[in-house]
Amino acid sequence: MSNLLTLEQSAFGSFKPPKKLSLSDWADQHAYLSAESSAEGGRWKTLPYQKGMMDAITNPDIEQVTIMKSARVGYSKILNHVIAYHIHQDSCPIMVVQPTIEDATGYSKEEIAPMLRDSKCLHGLVSDAKAKDGQNTLLQKQFPGGTLSLVGANSPRGFRRVSRRIVLFDEIDGYPASAGTEGDQIKLGIRRTEYYWNRKIVSGSTPTVKDFSRIEKMFLQTNQQRYYVPCPYCGHMQYLRWAQFKWENNDPDTVHYQCESCNHLIPHNKKRWMVERGEWRATAPGKSKHVGFHIWAAYSYSPNACLLYTSDAADE
Repeated sequence: MSNLLTLEQSAFGSFKPPKKLSLSDWADQHAYLSAESSAEGGRWKTLPYQKGMMDAITNPDIEQVTIMKSARVGYSKILNHVIAYHIHQDSCPIMVVQPTIEDATGYSKEEIAPMLRDSKCLHGLVSDAKAKDGQNTLLQKQFPGGTLSLVGANSPRGFRRVSRRIVLFDEIDGYPASAGTEGDQIKLGIRRTEYYWNRKIVSGSTPTVKDFSRIEKMFLQTNQQRYYVPCPYCGHMQYLRWAQFKWENNDPDTVHYQCESCNHLIPHNKKRWMVERGEWRATAPGKSKHVGFHIWAAYSYSPNACLLYTSDAADE
């Protein structure tokens, strides 16, 4: 009798849906970086400053996430994880908006195709591109319970006659002024989500011209979260600012970060220690359902994004 009970419990257990995870937990368990789209292939590991951004995207209390960022902070990979998470955990219609159709095609080939190939948890969920059923093309992919559409912001056709629960905007400062005669692409994309009570809108970009940047305008409408790190000498929490980088005689090999509280010069080899002990803090009231994050390359662990080479950020 006990053996029969054990067998029944095992059988019922095999039909349980996968445990609902936050995006960062899901990525740490399932995400894989493909060799052709990553400097270092292999299992994904969420960095401390990425966790808050990622988990906001799967937080049911948050509707809109805006990320103003520089290069080399992992935003493209985070978008990949959002797509994979919803294919695997929470199927629904998804739209990704790239600046142009050519960008959307490149993203499909260089990011989505390797991800589907190398992520074991996604095997069998998305039709093979070579299948004759027409369900998987470069710009349109179907999976049980959902679909993935990749569109260009320069094409009004991509925004017509579709409803999407998840809309992911990538590099919005690179979008054309409008999608033809249809109007603003971000408004068009958000309009596609109006029928969903649990919609999610994610926008990210490197800012371009101050006061004219789309991502800057969107970020200023949020609670403007910044990643605060402790000084290893006095413990003061602060977010990294370009003005605090100091060097001697224009020699980049002498660069240090000067604590805004104790004025101690912090060497580059202390950065990982600082980032691991950091936290996101809101710097403006904002709206509870629309959160914003500012992150730049000074926080990155990438060898080419160290404190010596991070003058590209809009840190103020």
